[in-house]
Amino acid sequence: MTTQEKLRPIATKILYEDDEVRVWDQVINPGETLGKHHHELDYVIVNVTDSGPFEVEFFDAEGNSSKQRFDLPDAKRGGSVLVKKGHIEIAHNLGPRFRAILVELKETV
Repeated sequence: MTTQEKLRPIATKILYEDDEVRVWDQVINPGETLGKHHHELDYVIVNVTDSGPFEVEFFDAEGNSSKQRFDLPDAKRGGSVLVKKGHIEIAHNLGPRFRAILVELKETV
């Protein structure tokens, strides 16, 4: 990734934010791509719809990429998973409309 490259937000819209968390609504329609973004904080993703699959392109520090397909077998409605910070990705929805709530966990002192 170059320093001039503009990254996209990690989800669609911020619903709430305070000193400890930032809560996002994430909607990715069929065939839509969530542009290149960087997860700078650990976050919990809570699935509102049980859909997929997704193709995710991950980028390393040198800008090299690798693609991985996620069929979301455990991503049932109401399911959640903690995802560690640090990765840069582009996500492409290969399935029906997907919606989730992302809760970023801010680092507090």
